Amino acid sequence: MLDAGKAVNGLFVNPMRSVKQTFLFWETREASVNSMYLNSMGESLDEEERREIIGYLPDLKGKKILDLGSGIGRFTRFFASQAGYLTTVDMASHFVDKNRKDHADFKNVTFLCSDAMELSMEEDSLDFVFLNWLFMYLEDSEIEVLMDRIQRWLKPEGELFFRESCSATRQMSNDPTYYVHYRELSYYDEIVKKRFALLKEGHIQAHVDAFANPLQCFWYCKNPGFV
Repeated sequence: MLDAGKAVNGLFVNPMRSVKQTFLFWETREASVNSMYLNSMGESLDEEERREIIGYLPDLKGKKILDLGSGIGRFTRFFASQAGYLTTVDMASHFVDKNRKDHADFKNVTFLCSDAMELSMEEDSLDFVFLNWLFMYLEDSEIEVLMDRIQRWLKPEGELFFRESCSATRQMSNDPTYYVHYRELSYYDEIVKKRFALLKEGHIQAHVDAFANPLQCFWYCKNPGFV
């Protein structure tokens, strides 16, 4: 087994995700759009990217929605304006506080501070689950567990949309203070195929236009229900 903190082929390798490490990293980041992107161009890209992603989503009028890993709430206003009820979840308390403050005018939203792997929801209770840049902070085994949970939380015919930063080969961050795991598109194709009916997949065009990066990718799928 690799020792924590060991560099292998120039990449910093952590053999097991540390919730504390992830929390401490995000706790030091400002509750801002640029922090969500980890990029000074975040504010200039935010509106275009959100508009594009929202364009891929289904009709959410009156739906019960979970936004898991919601950060400062970039999508909260849109979801809350559509949903019958919205639950937003993030592990960084100052992000949750900003989200709650910025969207205090909505009464159909619950703002939870929790690690994604500690979240509990009722089975068959959700119409739509949204994840934006979450799986890359989880271990493979955690993704499998969380995908199983999401399938149980969704109603039959409920829908899942997730977006991830991908790479041509599996790799981890070279920054020892920042845990992130970039995976190939085929990895996400496979975990979707095992559980859901795929409706659409593709790349985020805003990132192609801004950075010539086709590896910001999304998957939109439906829960076929249990036989």
